[in-house]
Amino acid sequence: MLRKNNIWRGVIKYWAGIILFCVFFYGCSLRKKSLSDKVAYLGPPGSFTHLAAGKKFPAELLVFQNSIEDCFISVHSGKIKKAVVPLRNSIGGVVVPTQKALKEFSDIKIEDSLELPISQNLMVIPGTNDIKKIYSHPQALRQSRHFIDSLYPNVPRIEYSSTSAAAKWVSEHPEEKGAAIANTEAAKLYKLKIIYTNIQEDKNNKTQFIIISSKK
Repeated sequence: MLRKNNIWRGVIKYWAGIILFCVFFYGCSLRKKSLSDKVAYLGPPGSFTHLAAGKKFPAELLVFQNSIEDCFISVHSGKIKKAVVPLRNSIGGVVVPTQKALKEFSDIKIEDSLELPISQNLMVIPGTNDIKKIYSHPQALRQSRHFIDSLYPNVPRIEYSSTSAAAKWVSEHPEEKGAAIANTEAAKLYKLKIIYTNIQEDKNNKTQFIIISSKK
């Protein structure tokens, strides 16, 4: 009887080990798959970086981050496999936060890049007549500086983490009577009315985006 009990204990331990191994292996596979399916981008949705990420990774799960630094942190920590961030604009020059992060995160590499044409548009909540402030990413404000100077020389310009974040904020604060500089997708997404199109200085305006990943 004791011998039979020992045999059964051995059988149970054997199958328990097999089950634990399968669970562990399956969990690792899911983790690898979940990482490979996620690409971070400077958001929120509707940003130029979102458009670039969608073009480069049409089949991947895109996850927005609130800042360029957050994109680097997500890759550095291993939570995200890759990220898309802006590097350089033909009018505004180098994107400083990206340049700074590339120096700070030595374990991150540039694995690829792409270039997109950039059209900046001035948008407001429908019915807004008197613009009190203009919100956008520093690059977008630089790209549209001459237009703003000519039509709204005395209107304060407020820098935001991204063009879509500016559009989102304007849409959520009608009492501020603000305007945002962003793309047409952001206008649609946040239900804003475009009052001026292609306000950038150079009609051939382009931005280079880079895809970053870990060197490990």
